[in-house]
Amino acid sequence: MATPEDVRDVLDTRREFSIDITGETVSYFIANPTGEDIRKADWQYSKIYNQAILDDLLTQAQMIDLLKKQGVISEDYATEVEETRSKLAAEIYKLESLPENTSDLQMEDAALVVAASRDELFRLNQRVNGPMGNTCENIAEDARVEFLTSRVLQRQDGAPVWKDYNEYLNEENTALSVKARFEVMLWMQGLNSDFLENTPEQQTLRDVNQKRVESALAGLKAERAEADDEDLPDEAEVEILELPAASDEPNVKAETIVAETEEAPAAEAAEAPVAEKPKPKRKGRPKGSKNKKKAAKPETTEEN
Repeated sequence: MATPEDVRDVLDTRREFSIDITGETVSYFIANPTGEDIRKADWQYSKIYNQAILDDLLTQAQMIDLLKKQGVISEDYATEVEETRSKLAAEIYKLESLPENTSDLQMEDAALVVAASRDELFRLNQRVNGPMGNTCENIAEDARVEFLTSRVLQRQDGAPVWKDYNEYLNEENTALSVKARFEVMLWMQGLNSDFLENTPEQQTLRDVNQKRVESALAGLKAERAEADDEDLPDEAEVEILELPAASDEPNVKAETIVAETEEAPAAEAAEAPVAEKPKPKRKGRPKGSKNKKKAAKPETTEEN
């Protein structure tokens, strides 16, 4: 009897992918199909293939002949595709065989050559991908993938998403059914969901760009540190001023300076009085001071 640990190990080996549903990210898992699932998937392939033949759909060989006859592809199309695949494999080998002391510029050039070869192969395949998708073989293969998708897709707790193939076909959430079918197709081919981002050339380009970013950041930090050092004066030029110790006594000197400053205008005004206009002298004897005793009148003689 299987223990809970055994069940947990099986669930942990499942392939996971996520999809946004009504603003919420939901995770789904791809489990290994059973023998019965594989037999029914093959039977689904045969049934759809035979039905396509009866409906007068073209096979892949017939479609290739038709495309050549219509001038969509050349007579040596198959040879051209094979040569491009061989070229791509050779360029990938050169890239992965570069020594560790290779400069970033050389690694970038080699990665760009691989990317160009891959793009060339992609363009060649695009010429026939559309028409070949309508052949008997491709339609039957799609039916097999869809059947397996309906059987191997599970939730977090291991419960199946669809009870049977018909429920999968009637799924209202088209985004879920299409995403699940695509993930199962990649899983059957041994590819990860992000395989295009993890090709050898993409990994090399990411590493080179990361080094450049780190180098640029280090340069900016060095320039900023150098600028900060230039703004600071040298130790020999710094004059250290010692402030007097704090005291409880009032600052007499400061108060004296303030007092002198306030009294200065008054002192200047006292030192420079405005000159008064002298009064005219009155005829006769001068009048004595009020605080002194009246002086005795001297005897006067009348003049004849």
